[in-house]
Amino acid sequence: MPRESSWYSSWSILSAHSIYSFQTAHFALRKLDVQLANVPETVNRYWWKIIAPPLEFGSMHAILFQMALIPLTMARYTISNLCDSFISSILPLNRSLRMHIHLGYTMIIIVFLAVVFFFAFFGLLCSDGEEAFCEKFTDEIMITGYCIFGFFLLVGFTSYFRHSIPYEIFYAIHHAVFIMYFVTIAHTLDVEARTGKERSQTFKWFTSTLLFYFCDRAAMHLNHKYQTKITGSSTVAGTNGSRMIILILKKPTLFHFKPGQYAFLRINEIDNHWHPFSIASCPNAEVLEFYIEVHGKKRPWTIKLWEMLSDAKGNPVSNNRKYVEVMGPYGTSLANTEEYSHILSLGSGTGIVPVLSLFKQHVQKMLSLDPHTYLNELEHREVRLNRVELEIEKRKGSIAKKIGATCRSKREFVISKQDQLEASIREDLIRHDGLFNLSDIRTSMARLRKKADQATRSLYGIVLLCLAPVFGVVVLGLTISWNTTEVDLPPSIFFALRILTILFQAVFAFASLCVWDSTTISNYVDLVFCLIAPFADWYWFIVYETRGAKLSPDEIILASLFHGYMTLRLWSRAVCPRHKTWKKHVDATDSAANLNCLEMIWTTRSASQASQILPDILFHYHALIDAWGSHNAHRVCRVSVYVTDPDVYACSLLDQEFGSSGIKIIYGRLDIPRWIQDHTLRMIGCHKRSYSLLAFCGSPKLAHEVHKSKISNDMITAITGHKKHQMEFVSESYGGPSSKSKSKLKGGKVQTRPDEEKQQFGLNAHSDVRYRESA
Repeated sequence: MPRESSWYSSWSILSAHSIYSFQTAHFALRKLDVQLANVPETVNRYWWKIIAPPLEFGSMHAILFQMALIPLTMARYTISNLCDSFISSILPLNRSLRMHIHLGYTMIIIVFLAVVFFFAFFGLLCSDGEEAFCEKFTDEIMITGYCIFGFFLLVGFTSYFRHSIPYEIFYAIHHAVFIMYFVTIAHTLDVEARTGKERSQTFKWFTSTLLFYFCDRAAMHLNHKYQTKITGSSTVAGTNGSRMIILILKKPTLFHFKPGQYAFLRINEIDNHWHPFSIASCPNAEVLEFYIEVHGKKRPWTIKLWEMLSDAKGNPVSNNRKYVEVMGPYGTSLANTEEYSHILSLGSGTGIVPVLSLFKQHVQKMLSLDPHTYLNELEHREVRLNRVELEIEKRKGSIAKKIGATCRSKREFVISKQDQLEASIREDLIRHDGLFNLSDIRTSMARLRKKADQATRSLYGIVLLCLAPVFGVVVLGLTISWNTTEVDLPPSIFFALRILTILFQAVFAFASLCVWDSTTISNYVDLVFCLIAPFADWYWFIVYETRGAKLSPDEIILASLFHGYMTLRLWSRAVCPRHKTWKKHVDATDSAANLNCLEMIWTTRSASQASQILPDILFHYHALIDAWGSHNAHRVCRVSVYVTDPDVYACSLLDQEFGSSGIKIIYGRLDIPRWIQDHTLRMIGCHKRSYSLLAFCGSPKLAHEVHKSKISNDMITAITGHKKHQMEFVSESYGGPSSKSKSKLKGGKVQTRPDEEKQQFGLNAHSDVRYRESA
């Protein structure tokens, strides 16, 4: 899975917008050429008739392209199977739902603007007395267009208010989009098309992806559906009115999942709808555990489940004979533990569920090992890893650097300027701590500030190189569009294309020859492409000058493959971690390979919720303490709980029950920047190098705060010359906005909970489904 996936999804969205623009411009130019040839200059509203049809034609094809992509973003079966393949290192599969939402809203906005412009154009000409345009309002193609527009508005409206309407209604209306697809096919198969008029048929755009989606859904229902029994359940009612269900099912034999994935549940006694929930159990357990928060006032699915599992007084009742249908698992895994030495996992509210699954998996692996043997091998493994990293460090360097090294008479290992700068910063920091004279401190600060600016310049360069794939998409799109359009373009257009092509190839050559480490064969393939590029440009530029400024179809394919390879390489290097860890390769020879340490932190605003979930956490944590001892268990696993419940009495009860349990319980908010910085300082103090993963599950607002804190920590780590301690970030955000503020009467005054505390659940009070960014 690519890390910092919020950045990668932003690049994906930026590239998608570039493609929309190309399609709109490409098809608009084709239509403009037709209009210029067929519309006399003396007609009424000449410029309206010249400009309006091309804009409509171009926007229609941009909409069709988005309609082709939307089914792929919801192919859950395929996405879950691809999450462990090399494709997951290139595409942000854990953000497929976010991309789906973006495509949907963008498409609806384009449709709305196109319809408004279309009615203004036709209405203006109809008001001028042109009967042909008045009659078009009742044509067959217009009637299907009205239906399509109505479906778009219906789906868009219910999607925007999906957190305020029952899930079952949203789910049913959202599937009306398939009716819209069939109406869209009929839209261009009107009476004029059936009588021989040539039209750009819509079905050519999205039929293949729509059929693939249906195949994916068929595979889901035929291969991933199981029937199982309820083996246990409990219902929890908090003092603040919150309610939660803990549902335990017998795990089907063929059901295999990873921490962070989710499953669909259906109970026919309630309704026939499928409802997605994250899995809280260990992947090796014999049961499936689900923590389901109860929301809503109009008896949604979660309230009906609560009523089925409890009596009128709220006491749990036995339901061991009840059957539940399970479909899954889906989504992407939260973390690949083989790639990291340490994992910092933070769960907010019910976002603890995927983190809890990861925690249980880690504890189960630790219990299968002998503590003394493991800890001894951990030290030896770190020594081997450092030795491997040092040898790899000697082999690192760009192709230009290695060619320069071979030209020297002495081929000794030369420390890079960046490494020298980092070592110098560390020495200055140590020297700075011992200064007492004010003038010396000011001089030292000025020197450190200057070196810090030098250390961060490389980071800015990396960010700029991340825009290179988008530049490649632009050049590739223009090459295809301008060479396939039937419009006669002026020579200046192709001159601009030449300049853009040379600039893009120069960026690729600089990155591949002077920036990227040449440690794989693909780097030398890049060198071959850089050598071929001047000759290819020379040939194509001659074609532009001698053949009417157009490439032949074969030459367009070759140019597309050429620039497509460069774009894919830039994209793959942008989304993959810059500092590769060799931990997995060192651990491959170690039977006791595992994480060095997993730190789990849970923040919750409900003491009652904490009192119900903590026994499950304590059961696994105490099992580790019993097998390893308290000191050794703390070395490989740490657990902390932050409770922000304003109910003092509920917090006191929680403290009485779990205060001496061995797990640190803090009644207050987590200082996220300080927590991340403390971990980095521990890594710097105890390890020569580390590879940490910061995993967050919870509300989108808090995910943004965690990400900002992580980026600030990265900047400080780079400035202080500790780039050997790397941290990556991955998040699973649970969609909607928080519920409205609840007021409580205390001491004769109404107290309103802060917005920050409300965000900790990350679920809307009227929504009983987790809208996951990684679903």
